[in-house]
Amino acid sequence: MTLPEAFLAYTRELMGEELFATFMKGIEEETPTSIRINPFKITWNGEHGTSNVPWCKNGFYLEERPNFTFDPLLHAGVYYVQEAASMFLDLVLRTHVKQPVTMLDACAAPGGKTTCAMSALPEGSVLFSNEPMHTRANILAENILKYGNPNIIVTNNYPRDYKKTKLQFDVILTDVPCSGEGMFRKDQGAIDEWSTKKVEECTELQRCIVQELWDNLRPGGLLVYSTCTFNAHEDEENVEWIVNELGAKLLEVPVKEEWNITGSLINNNKGKLGGNFPVYRFIPGKTKGEGLFMAVMRKNGSTNIPFRDTNAKLTAFEEKETKKLKVLAHGINADIIKGKNTIPDHSKALSILSPKDEYPKVEISWKDAINYLRKEAIVLPNDAPRGIVLLSYNGFALGFAKNLGNRANNLYPQEWRIKSTHVPKEELQFLTVELVSQ
Repeated sequence: MTLPEAFLAYTRELMGEELFATFMKGIEEETPTSIRINPFKITWNGEHGTSNVPWCKNGFYLEERPNFTFDPLLHAGVYYVQEAASMFLDLVLRTHVKQPVTMLDACAAPGGKTTCAMSALPEGSVLFSNEPMHTRANILAENILKYGNPNIIVTNNYPRDYKKTKLQFDVILTDVPCSGEGMFRKDQGAIDEWSTKKVEECTELQRCIVQELWDNLRPGGLLVYSTCTFNAHEDEENVEWIVNELGAKLLEVPVKEEWNITGSLINNNKGKLGGNFPVYRFIPGKTKGEGLFMAVMRKNGSTNIPFRDTNAKLTAFEEKETKKLKVLAHGINADIIKGKNTIPDHSKALSILSPKDEYPKVEISWKDAINYLRKEAIVLPNDAPRGIVLLSYNGFALGFAKNLGNRANNLYPQEWRIKSTHVPKEELQFLTVELVSQ
């Protein structure tokens, strides 16, 4: 791996010789593989060569990386493949959020931090998951629908669009676009695209995003700021700017020494934040995960506006303001009417709120499940009911088919299909699960 000289010189000075040496060794090592289970669909003890991600209740490391594409449980939303450092959000929210809230994930694609957040928030919370880029927003919507929690609203808007609404959030996550230094280990493209100019551009863009959303954060609300980069311009210096210019207080998150999380890399004894203000850096080689920076701040001021109740329904005001946004997904979509036929939307198959007995369930094999997910023709067992049926694998819903007897019409979304022409010969068996009792 050949890294830019300007990056190496700056990072060596920022980290110091010992930490820099650890970092340089770490980025040459294999990237750890980790998954986070969906607690709304399963419970799992982490069997078969796994260990817990210590800062995330539902996170597990795997000893090796399987071919996830050909595991139907991934497509059923049973788990999400996410690098471990990003799961630190779980601990942040469990530490500082104790009542149902309204939250915004402002730069959410592909959906890892949104689903992590929803797993950690108190019951009754509502989460707006937003992605400005259209193509990425469609991927986000797909992953959120697979996750199956109806209390997530997926939008395709820019921060300035949210600023035009009067929506107020108790928590805003800004996992801002960055220069991508934390992705160097697994993405050659991130190395090729890096430059000092890009760092400068990202630093300015990050401040702009936070500033545009600031009025949407309630007084006393939480801002979680994160990047996947190492330089202090996009990290500590931007946190200092938010605190000093917008008005916020940094909050601590309880971490254990053995996790090897690094604090601030700049000395700020002369500034308002003091010498060791609490921020959290994940550095390859020292911490088991990819590069990540995260800080938690509380907006100055207080509010008497109550937290949400436990039903997670939007208020009439929120419904009105949400209509100003481009909503891509929210819960179960309406059935599709084709002539005299009614076809259930795919979201109904994957939602945790779908009626369990509305459609007959047909359990299929791994091979048939892969054929279904590739949008290929399938034949169901002779005793399978005719008409619309819900296909499942290991008890988990995959989607709908219309059984005609001699064949079944595959109703899996065309845009979601597995496109790879290669299919493994054997079923993946790295994950054993137990259904959550309903």
